[in-house]
Amino acid sequence: MNSHLIGLLFIFAGYLIGSISFGLIIGRVVKRIDIRDYGSGSTGATNVLRTCGFFWGAAALLLDMLKAAVPVALAVYMYGTPTWCHPFIGLASILGHVRPIFTGFHGGKGMASGWASLTVLSPWAGLAAIICATPVMGATRYVSLGSMVGSTVGAWTIIGFSLSGYCPINYSIFGIGGWLTTIYLHKGNIQRLIKGTERKMGQQEPTISE
Repeated sequence: MNSHLIGLLFIFAGYLIGSISFGLIIGRVVKRIDIRDYGSGSTGATNVLRTCGFFWGAAALLLDMLKAAVPVALAVYMYGTPTWCHPFIGLASILGHVRPIFTGFHGGKGMASGWASLTVLSPWAGLAAIICATPVMGATRYVSLGSMVGSTVGAWTIIGFSLSGYCPINYSIFGIGGWLTTIYLHKGNIQRLIKGTERKMGQQEPTISE
């Protein structure tokens, strides 16, 4: 099969796999609710953590990372797909999480999927993102702020590596696309941070009856 066609199939598969809303599945299995009706309305790991507890939030985080990392890693390291498609597989995974076709295009912010894709494409950029994001989250207890800081650092690190020849030049497409997506999806969080009304890490959503 033509390698470019395989690349296109990986992009399509990345979107479909990214569209699996593990947070929604966990909410329905654990609490028998539609998690989109609670908290921030997101299907991402942060809302799962606040609504269903730490263990299930961690499970959602891991699954959201795997659903992006696996297709990107397979394309990059196993099937020898053309380089041009690699950043688009990662972006497709993020798009699937944010606008999942299986659940009415209502998903999360794609941070876990984005970081996992970034780390596969450029491990050093992924490491830089987590090193910068973690202390910000720890010091401020704002997941959103840490996410934006990590995304910004990771994006510009992979862009810098691309321009310097340490990874393919087109990987900068993922950096730019992922970063702009992150900022756009966090516009509400930015407004709440300015107003001082953003929810901090550890603050629980209203209790849901079993």
